[in-house]
Amino acid sequence: MSDRARKALWRTLTAALVTVIIAVPTAASASAAGNSFPDVPKSHQFYTQITWLADQGITTGYSDGTFRPKDSVSREAFAAFLYRMAGSPRISSMPSTSPFKDVDKSDQFYKEIVWAYQTKVSTGYSDGTFRPKDKISREAIAAFLYRFEGTPSVVVPGYSPFKDVSTQAQFFKEIIWMYDAGVTTGYSDGTFRPKDATSREATAAFLYRVDDRPLNNPPLGVPKSFSVKGAGWGHGVGMSQYGAYGMALDGYNETSILQYYYQGASVKTVDADKEIRVEVFGSGSDNRDSVDVVVRSPGDDSTDDGQWRMRFYDSGESVAHTTWTGKNNEDLMVTRDGNDVIVTRENGTKARATGTVSLHWESASYYQSSSDEDAYVELLNKEGGSRVTHGQYRHGRLLINVPSTTYPRLIIANSLKLNTEYLYGIAEMPSSWDSEALQAQAIAARGYALNAVKTYSSTCGCNLYDDARSQNFSGWKKENEGTNAYYGKRWVAAVDATNSSSGAQGKVLMYGNSIAKTYYFSSSGGQTERSEDIWVSQPGYLKSVNDPWSLNVRNPNDSWTYTLTQSKARSIFGLSDVMSIKVTSRTAGGSDAAAKVVTATSSSGKTATISGPDSIRNKIVAGKSPWIWSFNANY
Repeated sequence: MSDRARKALWRTLTAALVTVIIAVPTAASASAAGNSFPDVPKSHQFYTQITWLADQGITTGYSDGTFRPKDSVSREAFAAFLYRMAGSPRISSMPSTSPFKDVDKSDQFYKEIVWAYQTKVSTGYSDGTFRPKDKISREAIAAFLYRFEGTPSVVVPGYSPFKDVSTQAQFFKEIIWMYDAGVTTGYSDGTFRPKDATSREATAAFLYRVDDRPLNNPPLGVPKSFSVKGAGWGHGVGMSQYGAYGMALDGYNETSILQYYYQGASVKTVDADKEIRVEVFGSGSDNRDSVDVVVRSPGDDSTDDGQWRMRFYDSGESVAHTTWTGKNNEDLMVTRDGNDVIVTRENGTKARATGTVSLHWESASYYQSSSDEDAYVELLNKEGGSRVTHGQYRHGRLLINVPSTTYPRLIIANSLKLNTEYLYGIAEMPSSWDSEALQAQAIAARGYALNAVKTYSSTCGCNLYDDARSQNFSGWKKENEGTNAYYGKRWVAAVDATNSSSGAQGKVLMYGNSIAKTYYFSSSGGQTERSEDIWVSQPGYLKSVNDPWSLNVRNPNDSWTYTLTQSKARSIFGLSDVMSIKVTSRTAGGSDAAAKVVTATSSSGKTATISGPDSIRNKIVAGKSPWIWSFNANY
């Protein structure tokens, strides 16, 4: 118990003793003590605090017997409250002149104001006034109470627990003390409302808590985590897929959709009769030194369905030194031995290739192409095990090798026709969506692939990957999706609707004389982003456009919350602790623009930043999106 509390207790006991000696309370006075004020019933939120205030003699209420809890407290009244709470101490030397030019010696609370001045609870305003009749603000209450308590030591954090109190606010330290001491918790909406006038009921609550009855506020310590709120999914450049879906539902065709998201580009038909290699196994999370390859078909093992041929080539050779044939459901175990590939059949027969192993299967373009059998290939983690890729492969051929001596990995690429076979397996958009959106996706995917086919990576032995590093490709799984391939047929129809000349040509977006690099992503936070804001390149057609459709069509990511742990935040920003995080700069646009700079502040006040929308989404929110709205600390 503080010295002030002991003095208050002694005053109370002394007063009680005198009352007993002088007179026994009447029934009426006993009733009044149980419910001090008619306008403060026992059900009142601050009944206990207001009754305590009266019992301590800090207030007597108004002459009509009321307390008027919602009325505001004046500065002179609050000086009187604190004076009485301090025990109404004797002032040994009253000044010959008032310390404030607007406070007269004849004023009702002159003595109390002089006491406040002499004890440095208040020094008034810089113009020499006290403004006694003014309503006292909540931030001024914090300052008065802080000084009343002897200006205790305060650890000032580098962030504010109240969203309307800046760390640069005049009374930030005093408000922090008020919170830390359990005198206030602020409002339920996270504000303190520092400039608001203080009500009489709130004053009673503040003084009650100062008198060793604090609130149990969460500590102003290091947050355990941060709740990050945002919207959208993906990098934000080019076409928003949910936006395309929304535009299609609003009646736009595929050309209008594409030319909206790729400003200045136009849809044209070009030669697309190309072969493309897509890596389906080996360089991503599926990196491993062995895999089991199985050719499947609708027939059972007793049939001759699902026939296949496997050829083994040594490095630099164009003629196979070994050729195997077989039929459906035989497990072929493929392993890497240094830079060589070894394949083992179920009967134990083995063959090695220092170059490439090529697998062809029935009804695909490289083997028995006239067959109407729907044979396909699966890659498994072991014989009879689960798939290690997210696709199945119906078209083209599989090329198995270890293409890089620097980074030796077992790689499997699916080599197939770009304009039909590859596009049929693109798994970037739900096949249930509107056909105009599907056609826009097919055109965008074709343009992306035609640009990719110009380059070849010796590391993967491919032109592109089967995942988000390029375009998601699941092959036959996409093409055969749904009962009787109902959804797969919808997607294939969308691809074919954008083809011509029996698949030799197809629609793309052109910018000038070049095929546009048609980047796309899932959904935005309300606008797409300029390429130069996300990456470095500045093609004229990758500009920011409004994207309200992303937020209006059953998009599961039209808003999201991500939990960023304290340990992850420390690692990301390189700080000893992270007390607050906020977006300090956005890309060009309005309030729905992507975060461009995110700043974290430690308890010491040191700051660190992550810059660039793509870095922000990948480092802070696990790749979700750069449209981040807020960071809320969790204690």
